[in-house]
Amino acid sequence: MTDTKTQHDALPTGTLPYTMTNDYMFRAVLQKNTHALKGFLYALLSLPEESIQNVEILNPIQLGETINDKTCVLDIKIRLNHDQIINIEMQVHDLGNWPERSLTYLCRSFDNLQKGEDYINVCTTIHIGIVNFDIPGLTPEFYSEFKLLNTKNHEVYSDKFILRVLDLNVLKDASTKMSLTDLYDWAKLLKAKTWEELDMLAKKNTYIEDTVVTFRQMTEDEKIREQCEAREKYNWDMASAIAKGKSEGENRLAALINILIQNGLSDEIPKVTTDSEYREALYKQYKL
Repeated sequence: MTDTKTQHDALPTGTLPYTMTNDYMFRAVLQKNTHALKGFLYALLSLPEESIQNVEILNPIQLGETINDKTCVLDIKIRLNHDQIINIEMQVHDLGNWPERSLTYLCRSFDNLQKGEDYINVCTTIHIGIVNFDIPGLTPEFYSEFKLLNTKNHEVYSDKFILRVLDLNVLKDASTKMSLTDLYDWAKLLKAKTWEELDMLAKKNTYIEDTVVTFRQMTEDEKIREQCEAREKYNWDMASAIAKGKSEGENRLAALINILIQNGLSDEIPKVTTDSEYREALYKQYKL
């Protein structure tokens, strides 16, 4: 703890090289520092401190190694206390498919039984999406929860299948009650753009302080920085391509881009947006 305090006191000043909304940096920090991950989970799940006895990342990556969308998914899949599966995904750009994407991730995680196990043993599964955009058809809310329920009397069908959304886009509109929570401070951490903001938040919460120190260490690692830069470019290309399709009124282009993303073919998107012959060929291939 003394070393953490020393490193906290020695933080730089000025603009951050990357924010924690960079999905690679987000993954790197929370995979590297289990104490920080626990603190974030306490806030996300409203758990009392010390209630987490065991936390295991089920899909670790080799930090610093080159990744691409075909071989690596940056969501964090966690087994918590041996009886819950928590999947955390950072998705700050609207790719036009969030409801379907989040449900797909939740369903994949919910299918967690071993061969021969009784269905009663399926783990409670919670997919937590961190977004920075308004989801079409839903009232903007800082932190929301969705479950399967009876549409007539609203009885919950099961507490084992849960989808939550932390919307950073409405952080400033969070209720007074929510603004007093640890989760609010974590959301501010994710959106922080300067070292001064991180310093202020770190003084309020030891878990956040640990996170900030690890973040600083990650920004000093050349290989981590290279992967963060690659993810910034990748996410910018995705958002720009979809925005282009929408601005031109090309619903087919937006649909095609989503198909390529789902099939792990995002490397083809720049060519699709600039080569009309190639684009038309893919429209025919995917029957769009």
